[in-house]
Amino acid sequence: MSNTNLLSDDLGDAFIRLIAKQTGLEIRERDRAGLRDKIFLRMKALNLDFPINYYHVLIANTIESDREWQNFVTNLTNLESYFFRDKEQFILLRDRILPELIQRQEDTKTIRICSAGCSTGEEPYSLAILLKEILPDIEEWNITIFGLDLNHKALHKAQSGIYRHWSFRHVDPALKERYFQPINNHYCLDSLIKKMVNFKYFNLVKDPLPQPENEIQYFDLIVCRNIFIYFDSSAIAKVLDKFYHTLQPLGYLITGHSELYGQNLSQFHTKVFPESIIYQRPDNNLFQAGTPEQNLAPGATSSPRYNGVSPPTEPNNFTVESLLLDINKTDIEIAQEKNNLNLQQTALTLLKQLPPDTKLTKLGNQTAAELISQLETALKLSNS
Repeated sequence: MSNTNLLSDDLGDAFIRLIAKQTGLEIRERDRAGLRDKIFLRMKALNLDFPINYYHVLIANTIESDREWQNFVTNLTNLESYFFRDKEQFILLRDRILPELIQRQEDTKTIRICSAGCSTGEEPYSLAILLKEILPDIEEWNITIFGLDLNHKALHKAQSGIYRHWSFRHVDPALKERYFQPINNHYCLDSLIKKMVNFKYFNLVKDPLPQPENEIQYFDLIVCRNIFIYFDSSAIAKVLDKFYHTLQPLGYLITGHSELYGQNLSQFHTKVFPESIIYQRPDNNLFQAGTPEQNLAPGATSSPRYNGVSPPTEPNNFTVESLLLDINKTDIEIAQEKNNLNLQQTALTLLKQLPPDTKLTKLGNQTAAELISQLETALKLSNS
């Protein structure tokens, strides 16, 4: 009997629901065949004959079940990562966000950062390197960086601080030479940078946040990128609420470009920069007392229909795509004609938050992908 026949559609659906409940991971229709192979791979390792037996192992409330989830998750999650992934967001961090946090925390000299879904460690180590580069007196600061992930195999590699060439495909060679020692076709991270990051096993969906007993709280910055693309919508909403309560007032959340499409972001203060959209936990007293002008993102375009950073007029219904409501085709054409690069780049950043096939009626019923292509072409011509 084939594996396909052994795993019925109903049991396959049960596995998918269980995975979503346990980890937040969404198994899409195109991924079902891969999931089936991974189930049978773990069945073979446990010497089990039937998928229903493996299902019972996973739902059991036992130490053995917890251990098996760790093995199963290793097969389910993607370990693809590299240093300084998403150049534009790291530029934003280097030029604006981290300098703002440094200035804000000058008295306490304390900065707390979380890389949620840190995989094999390239992201939190990139943040540590960035802070080392821009803080000349870093030894006088209390820098805490947490790397959280539910993949034990990935965390083990992260803690080793040893990487292959592929992890450096977008890294400035000078940085690579400054912070890594080449040994036998591998690169060993500088020990001082390694000490800046604490790695912990963590399940974003199931584990509570904040966690005062583990010092996982009061973050100035949470970076969670290329994680929500694997989560279902309800899991994303749950984790966003946890992040909100784990940030300091005025703390920032950075996610991947299109990962929060359709989410209610009313708790956060949304800021649009040419490089990326970011989300800030408001200091309610400050924002209630301030004026709309005080809520503008530094460097954001001054046009109110594009800055996207003042509090939404109907916060209970606010989502990322609502930032595009006042954009129309004429606006973009005018921006191109006047060579307003900042305006074009900001519009491009907004469009990248949407799934590529999203049709925008106010923009000539074109898809987000079509408009992105047009704007990227115009920006290339402007810069040539």
